[in-house]
Amino acid sequence: MAHIRKRGKTYSYTIDIGHDPLIGKRKQISKGGFIKKKDAEAAARKIELLLDENRYIVLSKEIFSDYILNWFDNHYSNRIKQTSATNSRYIIEKHLLQKNAFANKEIAKVSTSDIDFFYNQKLKENYSTSYIRKMHQLLNQAFSQAVKWKKIMFNPVADADPPSVRYEEMSIWSLKDIQEFLRNCKGEKHYLTFLLAIYTGMRRGEILGLQWSDIDFEQKVIHVKRSLAHVPKKGYIFTSLKTKNSKRQIPIPEFVLNELVLQKKRIEEWKELVGSAFEDQDLVICTNTGSLQDPRNVVRVMKRIVKTANVPNIRFHDIRHTHASILISAGVDIVKISKRLGHANPKITLEFYAHLLPNTDCDIADTFHQTIQSHAN
Repeated sequence: MAHIRKRGKTYSYTIDIGHDPLIGKRKQISKGGFIKKKDAEAAARKIELLLDENRYIVLSKEIFSDYILNWFDNHYSNRIKQTSATNSRYIIEKHLLQKNAFANKEIAKVSTSDIDFFYNQKLKENYSTSYIRKMHQLLNQAFSQAVKWKKIMFNPVADADPPSVRYEEMSIWSLKDIQEFLRNCKGEKHYLTFLLAIYTGMRRGEILGLQWSDIDFEQKVIHVKRSLAHVPKKGYIFTSLKTKNSKRQIPIPEFVLNELVLQKKRIEEWKELVGSAFEDQDLVICTNTGSLQDPRNVVRVMKRIVKTANVPNIRFHDIRHTHASILISAGVDIVKISKRLGHANPKITLEFYAHLLPNTDCDIADTFHQTIQSHAN
């Protein structure tokens, strides 16, 4: 029950909300400055209603920079992959704590306009739209949790306006480029690495994390189960895949299967040569002693062959885009392509490759007209 009292010419209310075990005192909500008694009573009733519905929140005075670190270290980082946690921590330290206008604000006082100003600042600093979206996702999750923990009333990021992702024109190889690259690559130690990239669209880490137990030679299928990733202070380790769709099955042609058989024979020969020094990790792509293959070596070899073959100098990841573009040009359904690439959903595939889809508007128009006419009198 609210207690209304007059102090001088104004009224105030006080509401007892129980005992605080931390400080050993009664907790109270009070506010003054009301000219009329009925205004104080009306304001008190609103607070009492919120208390009855368990919706009243005492806004936190915690500074954003303290909150984001506490949230990340004690909550968020325990729920994501180690590699993702490392990348997210870097974003927090470099962008959300440094050169951030609301870094030292109380979290309850951070506004939507503060968030939008932050995004615009990052755009002016020429950061990519996709990178800014990652900052947006972190902020959204952090403030959403603050709402759940009843530190703030609402999430200011919910109404913010992050930039739409602009996909830059991707570099891909033509069919002639692929043939020329593979011709110059034949006999190289990483021939199979590049062949798998071109014929499966697998990511570099997925290829370097591939084990023989992942290959079904009878069904001609590769089971993608893990990836080789770099973690600061720990080096290269096997990690689980990002999404459930990343863990997938990729059918392969007989041609690639034969190259895998040859690779298996080569590794058996390496085992005989080095004996007990061979570190057998069941890897398809490995060093002569069986250890993990450094991804940087793959890139160095690729750059050398690209120069020799005189083909466009694209990134290793662009081979994945090349694989997708070939499937699209061949008329393969976008849902099947999405599943093969391991995208979380076909929408992502469409966003990446919409510009490569053939323009069939005329066909659609004709089909619609013919359908209407076929049902005419």
